[in-house]
Amino acid sequence: MKILKIIALIAITLTFTNCDHLFEFSVYEANVKPGQKNTTAKNLKLLEDIKAESQDFKFAFITDVHYFYDDLKAVIDDINKRDDVLFVIFGGDIADQALLKEYDIFHEIMTKLKKPYFTVIGNHDYNSNGAFIYKQMFGDYNYSFEFNNNKFVLFDNIYLESDEEPDFDWLSSELSDNSKFNQVFSFAHIPPISDDITPEMQETYKSTMIDNNVSLSVHGHTHTYSYEQGDVSYLTIPALKDTAYGIISVQNNAFNVELIEL
Repeated sequence: MKILKIIALIAITLTFTNCDHLFEFSVYEANVKPGQKNTTAKNLKLLEDIKAESQDFKFAFITDVHYFYDDLKAVIDDINKRDDVLFVIFGGDIADQALLKEYDIFHEIMTKLKKPYFTVIGNHDYNSNGAFIYKQMFGDYNYSFEFNNNKFVLFDNIYLESDEEPDFDWLSSELSDNSKFNQVFSFAHIPPISDDITPEMQETYKSTMIDNNVSLSVHGHTHTYSYEQGDVSYLTIPALKDTAYGIISVQNNAFNVELIEL
């Protein structure tokens, strides 16, 4: 494991030497630029100006950048060509070692996206001083928003790296008004089949989804594609190293899932 981390650091260093600024190696560097702060709030404001022409609309889900920045650029370019995608949700692992420079590069690439975007925090984003950087750059780890009479709940379910249990009380409370909406969509980095959360947490998450009539729960983390349909459907999208992302088409009381591979 230690050897793999060394290899990853070398790869990141080589990537950053091609960037405009020198690689900031210190794990304690956390001075987020003023213009990069509160990104989630800024994107929520942008979403207010978007009006769907009907009950039908589409959003994209991308996840797990790590240090595959060229693949992120390719996916962003592809999404920008699509007028039918109204916003994007990013499923975590913005960074690999959670250094400020990684967050900075991610943020800079995402400024090229012509749609609002929203993030959940991933386990790699908790490395080093990453949780503090994430908080400054994006905002709350747990939050929700409404669009076109659908609810979107974004949840921090990182356990091992955060040294804290996920706030399932918050999740249950946030989902409790589900009857007001056509559909409810939940997003968390780790899928409930992963050993990176305990069996008890897996069951708590799944029962919370069922109890609150969640239509679709969307995840990253495993770097693989999985789509399990049921009363609650579970979708996992591959990492960006596969130059892939998901499109979720939302209808009045239904949805469709499409995997885009570039």
